[in-house]
Amino acid sequence: MKLRFIAFMLMAALSFCPAGALWAQQDDISQEQLKKAEVKPEGPVLEFLEKENAALSEKIQEKIGNGSIDPNDQASMLKELGAEAKGVLARSAELRKTITEPTQRLILDMEMVTLGSQSGLVPEVIAIIANWKGDMREAMIITAAQRFQMMKVPMSEEFDALLKELQSSKDPQIVQVAERMLNPFFRSPEGKPFPAFPAGKKTIDDKDLNLERFKGKVLLVDFWATWCPPCRAEVAPLVSVYNKYKDKGFEIVGISFDKDRAEFDKFIKENKMDWAHYYDGKYWDNEVGPTYGIQSIPTMYLIDAEGKVIATDLRDGKLEKELEKILK
Repeated sequence: MKLRFIAFMLMAALSFCPAGALWAQQDDISQEQLKKAEVKPEGPVLEFLEKENAALSEKIQEKIGNGSIDPNDQASMLKELGAEAKGVLARSAELRKTITEPTQRLILDMEMVTLGSQSGLVPEVIAIIANWKGDMREAMIITAAQRFQMMKVPMSEEFDALLKELQSSKDPQIVQVAERMLNPFFRSPEGKPFPAFPAGKKTIDDKDLNLERFKGKVLLVDFWATWCPPCRAEVAPLVSVYNKYKDKGFEIVGISFDKDRAEFDKFIKENKMDWAHYYDGKYWDNEVGPTYGIQSIPTMYLIDAEGKVIATDLRDGKLEKELEKILK
């Protein structure tokens, strides 16, 4: 788990940049200022990030090595990472008091929002976001919300209040993201009805992509791509499970994030992935993914015969264990 430098975060921020409401005594850097500035960590901020990054990585690796952290146990990772990250954030707050250049404060705060949200530190992240107004405030809220969701960290009422701010944004993309983040399905999908696929979509066999088509079946919806190594690693187990359970009422529909149709067709044929596939060739602009807030792949939903989500944590043999319970 590493601290990341700010370039990626700033690019994300620039894609969500309407003018926000103003709060007194807060930093505010517009997208125009960022475009003109060469924004990179310098001086004390660069030194701090490099030092803390190295120390944090060393501590986490040491704990993995001695068995106090199980890298496959998210709760274990969050607990230990959160404890270490609290110290980093506290030291960051002290350093921030000495930084006079706003873009350097932005770099520092963006890095700490990323670290804090990856570490499950909701109150600490809220405190950092409070330093900002306008464009960067909105970018930080979205950054934190997406990482909390990916790490399955419960968001507090206070953080929900930040998301609700975004519902009045002038940017429809930000409004859409905020409303999705506030939707109970995306907080905890298990036991809830799986949302319908977007209307008018078809699978590569020219059949309609809709839930009615799979009614009465246990369905796995798999968001994936041939270029994604973790996705490829799941292919052989998926083929095995599909062949074992397809005659017992199990189906799969793959939602591809590929952009090379020839490569996609070759891959599914060679690997005998003989289930339904949706492909539109639009990569991360895939037209089905946004309905489900897909931020990373592979993402899987296992749905029961009534259309409710059974589970989403299905990698490393967990899918077959679920099917063993359902389709005896």
